[in-house]
Amino acid sequence: MKRRYPHHATLTTLPVNTIYALLQRFCQLHPRPPKRGRPPKYPEALILTLLLLGAREHASYRRLRFALARELLPDHPLPALGTLVYRFHHLTDERLHQLLSWLAQQGIATEPATTETPCAFVDGTGVGYAGTFFAQYLRGAEVRRQRFPVKLVALGYWQGGRVWVVGLELGQAYAEEGRLLGAWVKRYGRGGLSAGTVLVGDRLYGHRARLLGLLEQVGFLPVMRVEDSMWQRVRAGSRLRARARALVYGWALRGRYRIEQVFGSVKGAYGSVCRARSWVGARVWVWGMFVLWNMVGLVQVWGGDGLDGFVVCCVWVMGFWVIFRTPSKPLDKQAGNVVYYVQLLDLNGQIVLLT
Repeated sequence: MKRRYPHHATLTTLPVNTIYALLQRFCQLHPRPPKRGRPPKYPEALILTLLLLGAREHASYRRLRFALARELLPDHPLPALGTLVYRFHHLTDERLHQLLSWLAQQGIATEPATTETPCAFVDGTGVGYAGTFFAQYLRGAEVRRQRFPVKLVALGYWQGGRVWVVGLELGQAYAEEGRLLGAWVKRYGRGGLSAGTVLVGDRLYGHRARLLGLLEQVGFLPVMRVEDSMWQRVRAGSRLRARARALVYGWALRGRYRIEQVFGSVKGAYGSVCRARSWVGARVWVWGMFVLWNMVGLVQVWGGDGLDGFVVCCVWVMGFWVIFRTPSKPLDKQAGNVVYYVQLLDLNGQIVLLT
């Protein structure tokens, strides 16, 4: 059986219908726990779709609500602008992490098996937003005016193909990366990864003996460059073990650029500064950027620019198929056999030929 697809989705061309279908599937499999009070009027899948649409188009709240949403989601009832912002700000990190992890697990399970040793790469970066702040030191006669970034630490899983973002921890401006990683590990453990996964980081994490011990406790194998200082040698057991692993997994240390490529691709597509004016709004925007990274990767692994690989079986049920039998003109002329083929029309109107 062969499946032919026109082209692949990218970070900036992922269809809105595909985003909404995946989010509907996620909400069905992982419903939110019931809460007291009035039930929400607008479904969670619609709110998450609007969030990802705003991150993809680098749009403000007003442009998202009154221009993009009306054009791309004409058949859905849309919330008021204030309601939309309220629903965005009340999306919790736990819920967004659940979505991010679900997409990553689907992609990891779909990727073809390889002989490469799976690794996890950890690194930090920053994403600015529209607000600014004044630094607490002087430069000349003026106080330096800076962008107020969202500091984040991302954990990327690699098994020979794509890098899947399996964890994300956000903090205020200039938050310490080691503390962010420690907070994520205390909350999620290994994040669903198998025990004994090699965790690769730079020298910044290699200076923290307690953090390395915590990583070993939850089941990671931390691999970092650890060196003696000018005045004393390395004495902590966790740091000594991390340095010994660096000799065995030297090839993994040379692959730290893979997580940097994720940061470069995401920022290149969606920008390094989001349109939010507060840290609360910028927080969900940053989550949306990395959720889109996993979502695009999942669609590309499935094949096509939408859910063609996922819904091709549903096309039969919907009735968009026509069977053509041509015994007078067999396809396999060299073997002399008559080959029956089925011509399908997918949801995007493209022809899928199954032989």
